[in-house]
Amino acid sequence: MTDLFPPVPVTPSLFAEAPPRIVRVIDTETAGHRLEEDAVIEIGSVDLDLVSGEIFHPMQTFCDPAGVAINPHARKVHHISDAMLAGAASFAEAAEAFRAAPVFAAQRAEFDRSRLRFSGRWLCTHKLALRAFPSVKAHGLQSLVKYVPLDLSPVEPLLAGLAPHRALYDAVCTAVLMRAITAVLMPRCHDLVDFLDRAEAVSNAPTLLASLRFGRHKGVPIAEVPDDYLDWLTREPGMSADAVFTARHHLRSRGIRGARALPQRA
Repeated sequence: MTDLFPPVPVTPSLFAEAPPRIVRVIDTETAGHRLEEDAVIEIGSVDLDLVSGEIFHPMQTFCDPAGVAINPHARKVHHISDAMLAGAASFAEAAEAFRAAPVFAAQRAEFDRSRLRFSGRWLCTHKLALRAFPSVKAHGLQSLVKYVPLDLSPVEPLLAGLAPHRALYDAVCTAVLMRAITAVLMPRCHDLVDFLDRAEAVSNAPTLLASLRFGRHKGVPIAEVPDDYLDWLTREPGMSADAVFTARHHLRSRGIRGARALPQRA
């Protein structure tokens, strides 16, 4: 597990402040287009105390899509109608209440961060779950709820009247996931500062895949993929950053750099 959640180099500060223990776990629903053409239509969040595990302060709001039509495929997922958005505040107005947090977490943080454009530290629960629960069958949010499994009964009051794939429902589930990730990974860290540094580094790195999504070894756990195939991945032009990152990680863990074994330490 240490190799899956490695320490990161830090520069000690003479003016170190207490680390933030509250993370705003956030989710967005959008019109379902490419980034440059998309619009946020719903935001939901809860706050998570990383030390106590308390989940609190739920917020949710619709946003005016400003004339951007909702993709029919996206609408089938979140079921947000044009009538539900009538009279909603602009994105700038709606988003203001969610900005005041030093740390954000989201299931696919790159997606939500790119659309919300909030400053601060961002943690990706999808990437972190792959480090905390590498052997789980699948790492989508609802799959993690099912297969970790995650106990949602303590947050049932927050989920009342909500449905999956709506912003607040998914934010609450993601907070439960982040709490479970913290319970697994925090004990491997020196303190909360160390945990946040490691978690942010993992969140900013490419995804460490649990299995490949293509090719002759599609769906096979990475640990079972042969060395020569992983080596080929690192050399193949146009390969995804996630696949190359994953292949290099596992080759290093096996003591291999490229096609050659690393020398033994004296």
